[in-house]
Amino acid sequence: MAGRFSALRHRDFRLYWVGFVIAVSGQQMQWMIEGWLIYQLSGSAVLLGVNGIAQMIPSVALTLFGGALADKFDQRKLLIAMQLLFIVVLGALSVIGLTGGLTAWHVIAGGFALSAIGAFEGPARQAMFPHLVQREAMPSAVGLNAMIHPATRVGSPVVGGLVSEFVFEASDSASVAGGVVFAITVVAVAVYAALLWRVHLPPVVRSRGRNVLADMAAALGYIRRERIFVFLIGTAYWNMAFGVALTVLFPIFAKDVLGVGPDGLGYMWGATGIGSVAGVFIASSLTAPNQQRALLTSGAVTMGVFSIAFALSEWYWASLGLLFAYGTGASMVNVAVQTNLQMLVANEFRGRVMGIWSMVHTSVRPVGELQFAGVAALASAPVAAIVGGVAVLVYTLGYLWRSKQAARLQDLRAGSRMGEDDRSVAPG
Repeated sequence: MAGRFSALRHRDFRLYWVGFVIAVSGQQMQWMIEGWLIYQLSGSAVLLGVNGIAQMIPSVALTLFGGALADKFDQRKLLIAMQLLFIVVLGALSVIGLTGGLTAWHVIAGGFALSAIGAFEGPARQAMFPHLVQREAMPSAVGLNAMIHPATRVGSPVVGGLVSEFVFEASDSASVAGGVVFAITVVAVAVYAALLWRVHLPPVVRSRGRNVLADMAAALGYIRRERIFVFLIGTAYWNMAFGVALTVLFPIFAKDVLGVGPDGLGYMWGATGIGSVAGVFIASSLTAPNQQRALLTSGAVTMGVFSIAFALSEWYWASLGLLFAYGTGASMVNVAVQTNLQMLVANEFRGRVMGIWSMVHTSVRPVGELQFAGVAALASAPVAAIVGGVAVLVYTLGYLWRSKQAARLQDLRAGSRMGEDDRSVAPG
C-alpha cells in the first residue's frame, strides 16, 4: 500500500496532484450539470449528442497539435495558461446563468470552447506529471493520476446535484442553478492554477523537430512502428465509444426511467465513481506483465455486462449497484491502457503519444454519445444502453482476448523501456 502512494513523497508531484484533485472535483460538478441543463432547458435527447459532437470537433482538430507543443515547450507554463482560459469561459457561463439567461446552446458553446482549451491542457498535463517523480515512483504516479477522475466522481456530482437541486427549488430557475455550479468550478480551477505556480519542473529533454508539423508527423510514424500503441489506443477508442459514453444517457434514465431529479442523478454519477475507484485499486494490484491481457479483458467484459443489466433495471437502488459494477470495469480498462502507455512510451514522444490518447479519451466519447443519443431518440435509452454493452462484449471476446498485441504486452512490460530511456526525473 505504501508503494501505491509513494509518488506523494515528492513535493512537486504532491502540489500538482492536490491541485488537480481540487480542479477535477469542480469539473465533475460542471460535467454533471451540463447534461442536466441541456435536457432540462430543451427536453431534447438529440441535443445531448450535439453537445458531445461540439466537444469532439476541437479535440480532434487540436489535440495532436497540443501534444507537439507539450513536447517542445514548458509544460507547467502551458498548464497555467490553460487554467486561466478555463476560468474565462466558466466565468462567462456562470454570469449568464446567474442572470437567468442561460440556454442549452450557451452550454453547448461553452463545451466547445472548454474542449478546445482541453486539447492543449490534457497533453501538457500527461507529459508533465511523470517528470515530477523519480523513476521507481512512476507506477505510483500513473496510478494516482488515473485515480483522480473516478475518485472525485464519488462525491462531487452528488454535491453538485444537491446544490443545483437546492438552488433550483429556491429560484425555480435551471439557469441560476447552473450558474452557481459553474461559479464553484471557477474557484476550483483557480486553486489548481495557484498550486501549479509553485511546482518546480526539472530539466526535460525536449523534441528537436524542425517544426510542430514535423513533430506531429514523427509521432504518427513512431506509433505506426510500435504497433502496441495502436492496439492500446484502439482498445481505448472502442470502449470509450461504446461503453463509457453510456453516461450521456444518465439524465434520461434519471428523469424518464428511474423518476429522480438532479440529486438522484448526482448519486448515479457517485455510484459510478465509487466503482471506478474500486477499478483503480484492482488495476493497481494487477501490475505484473503476465496479468495485463486478463486485466483488459475482465474489465471490458464487466463494463459490457453491467451496461446491459443497468439498461434492464427500473429500480433506482438496484441501478446504483449496477452502475458501481459498470464503473469498476470501465476504470480497469482505462487504468490498464494508460499505465501501459506511460510505461512503454519513449520520453521524447510522451507528449504527442499521450496527446493522441487524450484525443481518443475526450473526442471519441462524444461520437459514442451521439450514437447513444440517436438510438435513444429513435427507440429508447434502455435500448441504446443494451446496444453499447453488446458492442463492447463483441469487441472484447471476438478480438481483444485473441489479439497478438495483447499477448505481446507481457514481453514488452517484462523488458520495459523505462529502464533504457534517458528520462529526466525529479531529484529525490
